[in-house]
Amino acid sequence: MRILHAASEVYPLISTGGLSSVVGALPEALNKLKDVEAAVIIPFYSDIDLNLYDFEWLSPKKTFIGESFGLARIRIADLTIFLVAKDDFFSRQGIYGPRADSSWSDNAARFSFFCRAVASLSSIDDFVPDIIHCHDWQTSLIPVYLREVDIPTVLTIHNLHFQGRYPHSDYASTFLPETLYHMGALEFWGDWNSLKGGIVFADQITTVSPTYAREITTVENGNDLDGVLREYSGKLSGILNGIDTVLWNPLTDKKIFRNFSSGNIAGKAVCKIKLCEELGLVPSPDAPLLGMVTRLTSQKGIDLVLEAIHWMMEKNFTLVILGTGDLWAEQVLLKAAALYPDKISVTIAYNDTKARQIFAAADVFLMPSVFEPCGLGQMMAMRYGTVPLVRSVGGLADSVTEDLGFSFLGGYEQFIITLENLLLVWKNRRKWAWYKRRCLKSDFSWNKRVSSYMDLYKKIIQLEGDSE
Repeated sequence: MRILHAASEVYPLISTGGLSSVVGALPEALNKLKDVEAAVIIPFYSDIDLNLYDFEWLSPKKTFIGESFGLARIRIADLTIFLVAKDDFFSRQGIYGPRADSSWSDNAARFSFFCRAVASLSSIDDFVPDIIHCHDWQTSLIPVYLREVDIPTVLTIHNLHFQGRYPHSDYASTFLPETLYHMGALEFWGDWNSLKGGIVFADQITTVSPTYAREITTVENGNDLDGVLREYSGKLSGILNGIDTVLWNPLTDKKIFRNFSSGNIAGKAVCKIKLCEELGLVPSPDAPLLGMVTRLTSQKGIDLVLEAIHWMMEKNFTLVILGTGDLWAEQVLLKAAALYPDKISVTIAYNDTKARQIFAAADVFLMPSVFEPCGLGQMMAMRYGTVPLVRSVGGLADSVTEDLGFSFLGGYEQFIITLENLLLVWKNRRKWAWYKRRCLKSDFSWNKRVSSYMDLYKKIIQLEGDSE
């Protein structure tokens, strides 16, 4: 079986977050199975550093409406990544926009072109896909373009908040017929919606956790697509994401201060001491070091952290935060760090080395997201023996069970109660050590997820065969 994963980014070539990690790790895990070959296809962005990879050009191609584009291939270990080249669309700085908080005005044209290119490739250098697995709105038009072609498609929704919604004036850039601009297809409250098109026309839809699959069919969490998702709930399922446990491994990670494992955990204490020394923090034995590696936005619960920050300082918590996001959040956090310089460290950046050091050093990983389709940070933190405290939503509810960490539902009062309960456990050193080892031994590898995807792929092929 051959599966082509179509996405807007893939780690380590080009990345803005969790999507790229999944698109890199899932095909790699599938390739370890017998009689399975998975590859990835993304746009050829000028931001990709070709000097780091085994790169080659393939024969140029044309879309089914005659648009020319280049095609290249990069191999990283056992994973093949194809790249669709079109200078007019992808030879610019920034994947989605010139800045992290902005979008290119022609994104509708850019990603609909990418979808047409992928849909036009019945084979790529002898790679003939049995299934095309699409990821998020940037590839959601592929099932629409293939609606009358015998190639099954899967659409994975990584975050329903981002839908690729554009005014009708941009619809012509898709080269789709006006007959698809209606409520039963792409029309959406006077606009058109890429993700809606994928939901309607894909053979199967997945989300990145079972709880999130249920949440998005509700009015509260459906981002105006709940009605469409309820209509197509028969082909909707949730599969919890995993992480690359080789890439994230405290025993072999060269970027942390001292390696450790569940069998010898002493190095974790060294990591905490070294990080605090580097950041000028003075942790108290009365309360744990809280770590956050996150986007600094309301979705990630930054409002809640700021509301509780003085209370946390009174209870002797120490806090280290790494991330970028909304300007207001960055500014308020930096003011708090200036007010408590030996208790709060805030770094406005994303730095892989620093992220790993926080995962390894922190006692608690704080992730009070308002909504979280899956979340990978809590899994990475647990991999390093850091106990998570999360809001019990989406994938956080599915991954942080009572024996692995602390969770709450609601707002400030519930958050404070949970922190107080955590402090009680912290003072019981034997109980806290038990939590750390449980986290270190937890298995969030992709090996546990691929069987669910394989069952889905086989189901699609079987349904395709039955319909012939």
